[in-house]
Amino acid sequence: MEKTLSTADITGVILAGGRGSRMGGQDKGLLEFNGRPLVEHLLDALKPQTSAVLINANRNQERYQTYGQPVVNDELTGFQGPLAGFAAAMQAAETACIMTVPCDGPQLAPDMAERLLQALQTENAELAVAHDGERLQPVHALIPVSLLPSLQTFLKNGDRKIDLWYAQHRMAQANFSDCRDMFRNINTPEDLKKIPPNPPFSKGGTGSEDNSLASPFEKGGLRGISPPILGVSAWSGSGKTTLLAELIPHLKFAGLRLTVIKHGHHKIELDTPGKDSYRFREAGADQVLLASRKRLAIMQECKTQREPELVDVLRFVNPDCADLVLVEGFKHTAIPKIEVHRPSLGKPLLFPQDSNVIALATDDMTLDVPPHIAKFDLNQPEQIAEFVLQWMKRGETPPNLPLSGEGQDGGSSVSSSPDKGRLGGVSSCADERDPTSLTVEEARGRIMDALQPVSPALKRPLRDALGQVLAEDVVSPINVPNHTNSAMDGYALRGDDLPGDEIREYRIIGTAFAGVPFTAGCGKGECVRIMTGAPMPAGTDTVVMQEQTEAGAQDFVRIGAGHRAGQNIRQAGEDIARDSVVLTAGRRINPADLGVLASLGVNEISVHRPLRVAFFSTGDELRSIGETLRDGEVYDSNRYALYGMLKQLNVDILDLGVARDDPVLMEAAFQQASAVADVVITSGGVSVGEADYTKVILDKLGQINFWKIAIKPGRPLAFGKLGEALFFGLPGNPVAVMVTFLQFVQPALLKLAGQQDCAPLLVDAICQSQLKKKPGRTEFQRGTVTRTTDGKLVVEKSGYQGSGVLTSMSKGNCLIILPAESATVEPGDVVQVQPFGW
Repeated sequence: MEKTLSTADITGVILAGGRGSRMGGQDKGLLEFNGRPLVEHLLDALKPQTSAVLINANRNQERYQTYGQPVVNDELTGFQGPLAGFAAAMQAAETACIMTVPCDGPQLAPDMAERLLQALQTENAELAVAHDGERLQPVHALIPVSLLPSLQTFLKNGDRKIDLWYAQHRMAQANFSDCRDMFRNINTPEDLKKIPPNPPFSKGGTGSEDNSLASPFEKGGLRGISPPILGVSAWSGSGKTTLLAELIPHLKFAGLRLTVIKHGHHKIELDTPGKDSYRFREAGADQVLLASRKRLAIMQECKTQREPELVDVLRFVNPDCADLVLVEGFKHTAIPKIEVHRPSLGKPLLFPQDSNVIALATDDMTLDVPPHIAKFDLNQPEQIAEFVLQWMKRGETPPNLPLSGEGQDGGSSVSSSPDKGRLGGVSSCADERDPTSLTVEEARGRIMDALQPVSPALKRPLRDALGQVLAEDVVSPINVPNHTNSAMDGYALRGDDLPGDEIREYRIIGTAFAGVPFTAGCGKGECVRIMTGAPMPAGTDTVVMQEQTEAGAQDFVRIGAGHRAGQNIRQAGEDIARDSVVLTAGRRINPADLGVLASLGVNEISVHRPLRVAFFSTGDELRSIGETLRDGEVYDSNRYALYGMLKQLNVDILDLGVARDDPVLMEAAFQQASAVADVVITSGGVSVGEADYTKVILDKLGQINFWKIAIKPGRPLAFGKLGEALFFGLPGNPVAVMVTFLQFVQPALLKLAGQQDCAPLLVDAICQSQLKKKPGRTEFQRGTVTRTTDGKLVVEKSGYQGSGVLTSMSKGNCLIILPAESATVEPGDVVQVQPFGW
């Protein structure tokens, strides 16, 4: 911006325009905190920082006006989100900029305006947004009112997402990592109670003079990078890319989310001339983002002449995609590295001059290496992957310290412990040796990231396709309807020949039936008697309903005014156009789909083959139905519950019964199951203390992670691979089996089957029971959801919630989801429920 702005050019804006849906309809800005409404705290915080303050509110305007500040409401109706409030405030403000804050964050940094201004002007940006050190806080922003036309156009097009509008402008990020409490969200009365009475920060923050986050190609240092970073370095032609491509599948299967950075010394082209993104960049765009359902890409032009450093690229890393950052290139950057070396190329080794090399991958295992460097066969990527996992588990070990398990001759560092060969043990995979636990979302994400649909696809007759998942898009070979036809019984005529203000008589020249069209033309003053579904006669484009006519003279009909051209007809291709995609790959075929496909004349479609799922229970105490129980024994209910849930997923089921607690029998059961199935599921034998020999067997036969998950009921889970089959080890308690199946196994099976939409249906309901809970774990309580006479969804618990009480699952029809951070739910609170669907 050309003018040097100051805080005198800013109007503070309190966004209080919401409907309070998360607070039972209460207006958040008027909730009391420390004896005063939240809005009063914000007014006190904004007035010293800005030249004016206004309040954006769509309810309770009279109450807000008592504070003596202008109150503006959205021009858009229906509570259209923060951007609507931005637009209203930008229209009302008399200053060059507005600074927005939400009404439910009473503790602002005393130098918020200064920080945003500094970031805006230092980076020559169009707007500035607060960043808490981990993520953007988009409602805490400094926005010039000159951007109002851009915002109005964005809103006029029906867009509401704040990040998409920001992406249209040069945006600076102001650093507020030292006062993250100002971004606390208040969505429940409990959240309000958690806010400390006094702000834990003061003006100036950490004392740094630079409160903006480093922008690309400007600032150095590895500040704020939390995932471990591991380089793969070598001279050109040594095989860095090949090694990385072979490592990635092993690391992904271990449950890691991977970000890969590749350094190119020349111009990088991700598209070709003629593509839209290429044209945008050639036209002068500084940044082009490509977004689709499956992939997001960004291309940014580098305005500096200097070579980018690794820290410049790391700023773009999405933490949701990065348990580990793998770097190809940047070999002079001080990060831990695996060196790739082929002596036949005649290039010198890097590690004698680079103390950051921690391992050597080579095709000549006779090379001598120092004790602190592990050595691997370049053609054994699984061993290198295990080394990486062990390195992550130990933390970023300084390269000059020996690595555990190394031989003194510098050989392979793969451990010879009982965990050898097991792709697990990284810090994020919390087994019994690691007290931390994965969240439900983390565990589900790691499982889903490791899956690919089964293949090959099969051709199936239409009647056999019900419940199968499409492997290819279905493209319509015809128009539906295949001809323009009448939607009513009545009279077809020319639209330009409709009566004006007076009743007219039209001569009936024939009749058209569905399947028996009228083939002659229709002129002015004429009409054709037509039945529903009959093709429109030549020259006609309008149908007048029979009920809106009256008989005239012989072979004449009388039609009055009030009709419009084109009414009561169905155009050819109106439902389905020729060559359009009717059903997309990944859709599970339902009865309506069969009808649609039949209407196109499609007699067979390409579908994914059904999954083969084998399952069995473990434990000496289990007995099958029909056997006599002795003291301490129970009937195996888990297999029947699993059978019922699998049956509804349209998979081929292999019930292998009960495996006794005997290592030989257990190993045989695992081998039998993995030999015949795509997926193996067991219940029991994965809890701390009981999984010792089970784990040894699984490690021997496959690659398994044992996880603890912050979930109730449940907690223990095993996931991995047995031979070519995927493996899920569920807990032993009956309710825990069903809950963990619904949260982890079912979405995984749907994805493996090729289905695109794998997420369960979640709906909000008003809770009618008190649900006791302590923060820390996501809880799934069994409930019964119903609809009241006034149309509201209500839910109540369906009985005792013990993890062994299966009757509460039978009596209920849903799971009540209580997030990890939530506490006891009181009657009247809104909760999220997951219907069973059976």
